[in-house]
Amino acid sequence: MSSETFDIILVGATGFTGRRAAKYFNTHSPKTLKWGIAARNINKLNRLADDLGIERSRCLKIDTTNPDDVKQVVSKTRIIVTTAGPFSLYGEELIRQCAETGTHYLDITGEVGFIAEMIQKYESSALKSQAILIPFSGFDSVPADITTYLLSQAYDKPSRLSVISYYKISGGFNGGTIATMLNKFETGEYKKMSNPRLLIQDADQKVHKTNKAQFFGYDKMIQKWSVPFIMGAINSKVVYKTASLFKEKENKYADSIGYSEHSALSQWYNPLPFLFFTLFLTALTILGPFSWFRNLIKKVMPAPGEGPSEESIENGYFKLKAFAKDEHGSVKKLTMSYPGDPGNKSTVFFLCESALQLAENTSSYIDKYGFLTTVSALGPDFIDRLRSRGLNITIGK
Repeated sequence: MSSETFDIILVGATGFTGRRAAKYFNTHSPKTLKWGIAARNINKLNRLADDLGIERSRCLKIDTTNPDDVKQVVSKTRIIVTTAGPFSLYGEELIRQCAETGTHYLDITGEVGFIAEMIQKYESSALKSQAILIPFSGFDSVPADITTYLLSQAYDKPSRLSVISYYKISGGFNGGTIATMLNKFETGEYKKMSNPRLLIQDADQKVHKTNKAQFFGYDKMIQKWSVPFIMGAINSKVVYKTASLFKEKENKYADSIGYSEHSALSQWYNPLPFLFFTLFLTALTILGPFSWFRNLIKKVMPAPGEGPSEESIENGYFKLKAFAKDEHGSVKKLTMSYPGDPGNKSTVFFLCESALQLAENTSSYIDKYGFLTTVSALGPDFIDRLRSRGLNITIGK
C-alpha cells in the first residue's frame, strides 16, 4: 500500500467507466493536484498506471467490502471518487467511512433507494464530520439537476413550477450500467421508485406530477413520438432533493416542484421507434422482477468491464430540450447538449469535473455538508465550469 497522500483517489479504476475516468483525470487535472487509483486487482492497476504514464506508487489495492482496506484508502485522501457499482453491493463501506472521517465522496449511482438508506444511516455522521457526499454525479443526474436549477432561476420565486425535459441520445450500454439496473430488480429497490419524496427530508417541500408524467404517444409540444425516459424516475428524485435543499436559500425553486423526463423519438410518419421503446419499457417493467428474464439480459448485453467501442462512444451524444411553466402560465425554455455517448463519455465528464471543482475548492458556494447533489453542493460556479469545458446550454422564452 502506498504511503503517499492524495487530493483524490479514484476507486474502481480498472472497470470500464473507471478506466475512462482515470484517463480524464490524467488529461485534465491540474499538475498541482495529487490523485491516485484504486481497485481490487493490483496487477490491473499497475498496467493501467503504465498505460497512463503515471507512477505505480499512485496505485492502491482495495476491496470495497473489506473495512480495513477501505480505511487504508479513505485515510489517504481528501476525496473519494468511485465508479465501482452496483453501489448497493460495493458502496456502503466507502460511504460509511467517508461520512465518519470527513472525507468527501462522489459516485455515479442511479440507485435512489440505496442512497435513501445511506442518508438514514450516515447523514448525522457526515454532518458532524463535515463530509460532503455527492451521489448521482454522472449522467444520472447532473443534466436534470442543472436544467431545473437554471430554469427555476429564470422566475421570481414561483409558487408552483413544472419542468418537462425531452432527451435525444445516441450511445451504447456498458456492463456496469446493466448490472446496476438488474440489481435494482434483484434487491427489490424498484418497488421504492414510485415514491417521489424518497430523497427529501424537508417536509415543507411540495412536489407534484407534471401533466405528462407517464405520457406515451405523439407529443405535439416537440412534434415527435415520445415515451417516458428510462432515467426519469431517478432524476426526478434528485431534482426534488435539490429543491428541498434550496428552501433554506433565497433563490429557492418553488413551493411545489414537478419534474418529468421523456425520450424524443421520431417524426409522426415513423412510429416504429415509439413502438419498440414502448414494448421494451413494458417488458422491463413487467418481467424485470423475474430471474429468468434478468439472466437472459445478462447473456445478450455487455458484462461488467465491457462496453461500447471508442468510436461508438465518441460519435454519441445527448441533446436535451426542457420547458418550464409557472403558476401564471409563463413558459421558459432550455436546451443542453454534450458530444459523446451519455452513459460513458458524459458520465465521466460530469463525475470528474465535479470532483475537480470540489478538490480545487474554487467555489465560495460550498457551505453545506452531508448528502447533497451536484448543484446544491457546488452551485453556479460548477455550471460555469462545465460550460467552459464543452457543455452547451442556452436559455430563452
